[in-house]
Amino acid sequence: MRRWERKRDLRRRPKGFARFFTRQLLLFAACALLIVVVDFLLYVVIAYRESEANYNDGSPSSVTRVVDGALFASQDGAFELGADGEGALDAHGAWSMLLNAEGNAVWSRGLPADVPTSYSVQDVAMAAHYAAIADYPAFFWKRDDGLLIVGFPKDTYWTFTLTYPVDSVRNLPLYALLLFTVDVALLFLLYAVSRRRTQNAVAPISQALDDLSEGRAADVRLKGDLREIGQRLTEVSGLIEQKDAARANWIRGVSHDIRTPLSMILGYADAIAGDRDMPAEARSGAAVIRAQGLRIKDLVTDLNTASQLDYTARPLSLERVRPARILRTAAAAHANAGLDETHPIDLDVGPGAADAVVLADERLLARAVENAVANARLHNEQGCAIAMSLRIEPSAGSGAEAGRAVMCVADNGAGASAAEMAALEGRLARARTARDAAGSYGEEHGLGLVLIDRIARLHNGELSLSSAPDKGFRVEISLPLA
Repeated sequence: MRRWERKRDLRRRPKGFARFFTRQLLLFAACALLIVVVDFLLYVVIAYRESEANYNDGSPSSVTRVVDGALFASQDGAFELGADGEGALDAHGAWSMLLNAEGNAVWSRGLPADVPTSYSVQDVAMAAHYAAIADYPAFFWKRDDGLLIVGFPKDTYWTFTLTYPVDSVRNLPLYALLLFTVDVALLFLLYAVSRRRTQNAVAPISQALDDLSEGRAADVRLKGDLREIGQRLTEVSGLIEQKDAARANWIRGVSHDIRTPLSMILGYADAIAGDRDMPAEARSGAAVIRAQGLRIKDLVTDLNTASQLDYTARPLSLERVRPARILRTAAAAHANAGLDETHPIDLDVGPGAADAVVLADERLLARAVENAVANARLHNEQGCAIAMSLRIEPSAGSGAEAGRAVMCVADNGAGASAAEMAALEGRLARARTARDAAGSYGEEHGLGLVLIDRIARLHNGELSLSSAPDKGFRVEISLPLA
């Protein structure tokens, strides 16, 4: 059935699935960024540790500098190495020698047997280029009195000789920025593509859930990893349809079975209550039976109306309806049923309201008015006066809406306290969020006001209630004019 207000809510409702998977993709991007940050921090920590361990006091260059500072010539011209230099060499298992201008070793310490002690200019150049002598990693330091060489055990250091153009080195920051930009663009592209694919994948599921919430059947056909979910949704939709059909059939069957004996009870009760030859006590009892029978009849009618609203695909039969005629019909039916004795009714149609027209389902709108009148009788069994009225309220804004027709049913009975009104408003709020109106049956006071509110909202209208203890109860149904 057409439910305008629900459809407007569905259009305004955000795409829950898309938002959920968007969060997941953003979480994935955040995790990727976190990994990059953690990797960078680990790199900094490892670089600092390696620098402290091998590139400060323990680096080959630092050992070479210590040996250079500790090596000196004695008064007799011989070279001697101080304790600092010896300690540095011994700590790394290193050796050292000093070559004079002719390439001959004039001093050495810990020199391996396979290391030559005399070098040509070409030998020194090649050794300095490859940073190795006889496969020993070697490091060179120029002194005023010669060339200092410090060697380390084999396979302790690797030396790479790299040559880059100056322009390439200068462009390194630009290259790094380019790589970062490309990475960010690829990450964004991956996010956009994944989000689009996710939305396309879950759109049928979201639509199926909307259909189920509206009471429509859902047939979801998906492929890939979501195929099983689609099949489950289709199965659930079939089960819901079966249960709804069984429930609707049960309500219709019970209503039909009740109507025939109820009509006979009401007929006999009405005959006894109207028979002046019967004892007063019998007529009084018959009147009570008739009142309670009418109450049962109203409940059965309410159940049928709720069932039709919730479990049938019958759309609203919209037509141009005059609210004044509906009120007059309800007042006449009330009088013809003999209910004016304890609940006299009065009808007042305001200026310009007699010809007012609304776009509505006349059957449902009449049921809403009947329920409002029945509500007044139900809560004032000792009797009360019922006032029905119709007025036109102009549109509050300057939009296209021509105004609203307000149908009012008020009584001067017992009324309701503030606590009772708060409970009633809470019940109406719960019924508005329930899956169906019939699902709220079983709470106090039946379905009457719940159905009035439901019917008003189906017609883009509103229900307004007001009451006070001993000041009566007022029901107003406001509908937009056609």
